[in-house]
Amino acid sequence: MNKKITIVIPCLNEEKVIGEVIKDSWIGLGNDKINNQVLIVDSGTDDSEKIARSLGADVLKTPRRGLGRAYIDSIPHIKGDYVVMGDADGTYDFKETPNFTKKLDEGYEYVMGTRMKGWIEDGAMPNLHRYFGTPLTTWILNKLFKLKFSDIHCGMRVMTKKALEKIDLRSKSWEYASEMVIKAGLLKLKTAEVPIHFYKDKNGRLSHHRRSGWFSPWYAGWINLKIMLLYAPNFVFFVPGFIALLAGISIVTASSLGLISNFRFHFSLLGFALVSIGFLTVQLGLISKLFSDLNKYYQDKLTLFISKKFNYDRGMIVGFSLVTLGIILDSFLFYHWYQNRFTLESISIYGIIGLVLITLGFQTIFFTFIVEIFRISRK
Repeated sequence: MNKKITIVIPCLNEEKVIGEVIKDSWIGLGNDKINNQVLIVDSGTDDSEKIARSLGADVLKTPRRGLGRAYIDSIPHIKGDYVVMGDADGTYDFKETPNFTKKLDEGYEYVMGTRMKGWIEDGAMPNLHRYFGTPLTTWILNKLFKLKFSDIHCGMRVMTKKALEKIDLRSKSWEYASEMVIKAGLLKLKTAEVPIHFYKDKNGRLSHHRRSGWFSPWYAGWINLKIMLLYAPNFVFFVPGFIALLAGISIVTASSLGLISNFRFHFSLLGFALVSIGFLTVQLGLISKLFSDLNKYYQDKLTLFISKKFNYDRGMIVGFSLVTLGIILDSFLFYHWYQNRFTLESISIYGIIGLVLITLGFQTIFFTFIVEIFRISRK
């Protein structure tokens, strides 16, 4: 059975080129205007809407709220089984649509265009983007999420409508590009790449980055990096948290056993700080996995254990037990201080261990309250 195809094109004041883009789109769709759809999401003030309607495209008028939001707004209006996404600036060739939909026919669910493995017209992409920005951010995303894409910022991509709905796009601006790639990977969608032709601006058109000023592409790169980090709790929280926690425990243990002779107490204080920071960071990672959008994608053993076994009673028992044990250890330090007429002659290593336990205990109590608050709010 032939699948219906919808090409979705966000448009912001592109009257100079939108007509040619729509004509190319219909060519890519075999000029089948009965079974297929070109959907223009127009948030501009020029004649783009009038031109689009005259060429047989559907037009969805929306306020100007960002590129990602334009795609989100389009979802209820998509009639096709396959969804083609691309810009309205004429830099992407929608006549190449069959190269993408053929991949979907083969069973792929999400297909990215790649300029890096295709052909880039002279002047189409600044050297800073081509040789630094795009390769760097693509490398970072691939490393964080164990993917193998070559051009995560390519604006032309195709997917099944079911895949688009699964991705559940949230980003409102340029960072939508990275969010879609990340979620395609986290959802284990069957992905592929298709080399494309990438053209420079036509008919005297200026790109939106150039219209917005020199800072615009840097800002786009920054918010794309932000979305990568937001969807990488293992990298942001768990890896540094566990490293700090283990390093801190090792330092405190070595200090208490006398394995560190020089600056023994200084190292024990460093260990105390690392234990506290590491434990708190791991807790933040657990909260992010348990009670955010990340819960759909991350179900590791620790998170599942906390979600099933950790409750208010157990958390409070553990927390108060740690605090009590820490107070007992520190009571000896306080007694020694009292006996010496409130003069601190030396720092007891066991006193520092007591402070560590008190800190971890209170952090556990606070973590328990936060987890319960989130659980109640979700009922």
